Amino acid sequence: MWTPGPMFWVETGASLLGIWGVWDLGGGRRRGYITGILSTSTYVALCAIHGIYADAVINGWYTVMGFVGWFAWGQRKNDNSVVSVRSMDAQGFWGGIVSGLLAWFLFWGLLRYYTDSTVVVWDATTSALAITAMLWMAAGFTWNWPLWLIINMLSVGLYIHKGMLPTAGQYTVFGFLALRGWWIWSRARLVRTEPRDEKSLLQQKVD
Repeated sequence: MWTPGPMFWVETGASLLGIWGVWDLGGGRRRGYITGILSTSTYVALCAIHGIYADAVINGWYTVMGFVGWFAWGQRKNDNSVVSVRSMDAQGFWGGIVSGLLAWFLFWGLLRYYTDSTVVVWDATTSALAITAMLWMAAGFTWNWPLWLIINMLSVGLYIHKGMLPTAGQYTVFGFLALRGWWIWSRARLVRTEPRDEKSLLQQKVD
């Protein structure tokens, strides 16, 4: 009979914190960055232990960007504790794309030549896409959500392959939360950064 060990419960706890964080961010709650930071900092160690090295690095990136996002959202708050949802512009689009491409080649090279990774392309792809998505999220671009949906779909297969079932479950939930965040953000002028009824957010329709 299989008995879950300590690492299973650590992974499960990190997964639940991650789900909580994405739920809050999708609804525009700034506090989602805090629970996200707790989750991703734990996943740095978990991914390294399982040989998913680029994801270990990217979780370190998530942790750093969590602090960046927290302060960026705080700077963009107006007097009503809301953050502007922005339409994609050329600078934001190409900045994200170029950053993601550079990251992919960097991750691929490091994984291919300096690690024993068995999922080089898979790991490099999810990690590079995540860099673009985090940049777009911190900037308030709605396009971060469909990109997260793609990342989550790829990640489910990766973590099942590596036997990290709680994490695969987390990314399955993340997929639905990405759809939720996309739906909310695409219908709002402003995203509130404090707890509130989502209906009040959706009353602010885009013309």
